[in-house]
Amino acid sequence: MSPARVIVPFLVCALLLVSPASVAAAQESGTLSIRAQPAGAEIFIDGERWTGSDDTGPLQVKMAAGSHRVEVRAQGRQTYASNVTIRAGETTPLNVLLSVAAPRPEPAPAQAPPRPPSAAAPSQPRAVAEVTDAGDGAVFAPEVKFTEVDHEFATLVGGYGGYVFGGHVMLGGGGYWQANSTNGLRIAYFGPVVEWRVLRGKAIGLNLHALVGGGTRYTDYYGGYYGYYGGGRHGVVVIPPGYGYGYPYQFYEGFFIADPEAQLAIHFGSSVRLQGSVGYRATSTSRVNGVTGGISVQIGR
Repeated sequence: MSPARVIVPFLVCALLLVSPASVAAAQESGTLSIRAQPAGAEIFIDGERWTGSDDTGPLQVKMAAGSHRVEVRAQGRQTYASNVTIRAGETTPLNVLLSVAAPRPEPAPAQAPPRPPSAAAPSQPRAVAEVTDAGDGAVFAPEVKFTEVDHEFATLVGGYGGYVFGGHVMLGGGGYWQANSTNGLRIAYFGPVVEWRVLRGKAIGLNLHALVGGGTRYTDYYGGYYGYYGGGRHGVVVIPPGYGYGYPYQFYEGFFIADPEAQLAIHFGSSVRLQGSVGYRATSTSRVNGVTGGISVQIGR
């Protein structure tokens, strides 16, 4: 028997056996037709990567009937993931349009946990209270001074006033008069005044204050001169020595004066200050120089 007669029947039998199996396999599979946007998106079917569809048509994938996991991914877009059921002998269409992914919020900065009361930061020193006294404006201040004149205690009354520039410098004038008599004498003086506010804007301030001008020392009565007379004989009358009145008189003596002082000011608001001062009165005459202390109330700028 020739080989051809053996091979031909064998091939015919093989074809008859394969054809029914192929038909049965075709009847148990289906087709997934997937179109994904944007173009170039990555397609994963059951974890296997496929090239995405483009403008020429959808991606056709033949697969076994049943449920399959489909994922579509693209950079900057939200990922699509779903289970798709494939039916035997049918084509299942799937159109996917990936939306733009929302921007991720920036992480909030980490905040340090609050410290327990025992570990709190040390308290800071309290700031000195500020007082609003800057600017220009007028000011006046009645004042009482205590001093010595002619080696006796004396009280001077008066004051000063002027204009403040920028809250720092005051220019003006003032004058004082001795309220009580010292050995029958009194003094009075006046002149221009300058003041520099060293500590401005504080609850307790410091000022450097000075009056430079002129004054007079004078008697405070017009009575007769009370003095000693020696006595003697006038005819038959003998007058014993003693004291008596002479002729009336009045005495004046002018002098130059410089009266610098330092003032400690306590602020009550922005326009009222209680001040204590200490200084020295220097003059061109005798028995009038001396240390002075004073109390004044400054009103205004």
